Amino acid sequence: MINCCVNCSSPNYVRNGHDKEGVQRYKCCECKRRFCEKGIFARHRYPVELIMDAIFLYSQPISTRGVVRNLKRFRKIEPSHVSVYNWVIKFASYIIKIASIKPLNFSNEWHCDEKFIRVRKSRDPFAYLWIVSDSNSNIITTHVSFRRNIESAKIVFEKAKQRTGFLPEIMVTDGLQAYKKACKKSFGKNTRHVVAHFEPARIVHKKKLMKLSNNIAERINQFPALRLHAIRGFKRLNRANLLIEFFTIYYNYLMPHGEKEEVKVQWERVPTLINR
Repeated sequence: MINCCVNCSSPNYVRNGHDKEGVQRYKCCECKRRFCEKGIFARHRYPVELIMDAIFLYSQPISTRGVVRNLKRFRKIEPSHVSVYNWVIKFASYIIKIASIKPLNFSNEWHCDEKFIRVRKSRDPFAYLWIVSDSNSNIITTHVSFRRNIESAKIVFEKAKQRTGFLPEIMVTDGLQAYKKACKKSFGKNTRHVVAHFEPARIVHKKKLMKLSNNIAERINQFPALRLHAIRGFKRLNRANLLIEFFTIYYNYLMPHGEKEEVKVQWERVPTLINR
């Protein structure tokens, strides 16, 4: 159901006739543009359910051609693998809005780690994927850069601070020197920076003995690694940031977590959420 303009998100719109198929059209009173009740799924010859199934399959460790083979087998429809990729690129930015519609409750203990990824159409074929997560194994934010320096670490810390709206009490990283200065510049003295890798570091925080390691971040890094193995890297840096964020939304909201295998958002509700 449409409750705002799909172009400018204004709730001020009026009905504006029907198209040849009888689909209700609307006109926005703010941007003066027209749209229909299909929202962002308008002008697609394939049904919405098929498009969403293709996007969901692509979020798994599977290639675009693998998505087409699954659709051909189970839905008896065979779109082009280029169409599948275009659908993901078009609707990924809308699916990312789920993070603002349904924010998560992040903990005060954050972990950060970086890993190599491949970006083909660039001077340097390799880049760095930065991932900030909390102690509950929720991914807070991601960032892809060509350099592993203080500026890149500061960017991902600022994105994490903007996403959560608060500063962490403890920041756990490995021994990269860029983390020390970036943490001090972004979080100040109120955040305690702990350097730990696989072996836990013992600290006393709020009169409690804690054992902290960066194994949580190392384990979360395995999630995008499976996707990167299937798609064999990215073409450009902006596409890398977009798709990694898309995979993050799937990990936080759509992938089952815990012993009860619960998900935070049902996939069937995603078209309704992104059409708002």
